[in-house]
Amino acid sequence: MKALLLFIFWLVASNCVAQFKNLESISVSYLGEMITHPGIKVSADFNMKEWDKTKNSHRGSSKTITKSLLFSPALGSFYHRRYQTGVFFMPEAKLKRKNPKGKFYEIGVGLGYLRTFIPNTYKVNDAGEVSKTLAGHNYFATNYSISFGKDLSVKKNLLVAYFIKPQFIYAVPNFPNGTGYFALEIGIKYSLK
Repeated sequence: MKALLLFIFWLVASNCVAQFKNLESISVSYLGEMITHPGIKVSADFNMKEWDKTKNSHRGSSKTITKSLLFSPALGSFYHRRYQTGVFFMPEAKLKRKNPKGKFYEIGVGLGYLRTFIPNTYKVNDAGEVSKTLAGHNYFATNYSISFGKDLSVKKNLLVAYFIKPQFIYAVPNFPNGTGYFALEIGIKYSLK
């Protein structure tokens, strides 16, 4: 299991290095698991493909919509007091649509690894002695998201965008099949282009 995870990490990391010239932005965000359990997430957006689509209105004007396919590896963590702390690596594939005013939305899906740590866990040895131990679980996790934001470089010449991103994370294995988490992410993107 660890060898497979290391191989996946190496594969993703080597792809990121190869695509470094396509690095579009870096994001930092608050990640609230079930909204109120605080966390943080750091990610990078690699632009894999971009294209424009021009729409003509019945009034004779036109506007250009920019679409792009992004690869976004992410590291993050959340803290649920007296229950667990979660740490994850979650690469995502996202489809982004941005209008001429800088408003955008992204639809994404990710597949990664989630490790949880459970506090105040104890074990009893054969002699009946109780000692504190570190417990937790390893999961394969997927996420499904949609984000809405505004790119401030379009009108205000700032290399920053802000966004809000509700998402559903599903982790397996767990009793009986898997466990779901709703998370709300609110953050900023710093553009590198």
